[in-house]
Amino acid sequence: MHTVTLRKIIFTCLLAALSACGPVEQVAEEESAATQTIPLEGSNWQLVQIKVLGGFVFTPEDSGKYVLNFRSENRLTGTSDCNDITGTWLQEDSSLRFEPFSASRKLCPPGSLHNNLVLYLKDTVAHEFRDGHMLLSTTTEGIEMEFESR
Repeated sequence: MHTVTLRKIIFTCLLAALSACGPVEQVAEEESAATQTIPLEGSNWQLVQIKVLGGFVFTPEDSGKYVLNFRSENRLTGTSDCNDITGTWLQEDSSLRFEPFSASRKLCPPGSLHNNLVLYLKDTVAHEFRDGHMLLSTTTEGIEMEFESR
């Protein structure tokens, strides 16, 4: 089950439980504002962290080396450490896919997150916005990439 779906189920159960205690409208409005869909065209995002299975978190030494640029006509450009990213992005509601997706194959210095980022980006299936950050999830449960606006 995807993290996004699990969160929606938990949120729905929480709302049902809270409805017996009092007004729920404010909670629902706050949740809606926190997870709103934002058009990606013209935006640029830099990596904050990658969470993987087992709860491990990888944080880049320099977030500015890991950037996604959502261009017009659904063109994707960016950098992943010492490599370039290109492709196409498709956004519909909470789903997000990169098809086609490619990255150059230069050998980056030790400590680079390039291999992990590219591996997970190509499998991206959903996104959500929370507190000004964009969270990408993949076909593998437990993988989450967090980006902040640049």
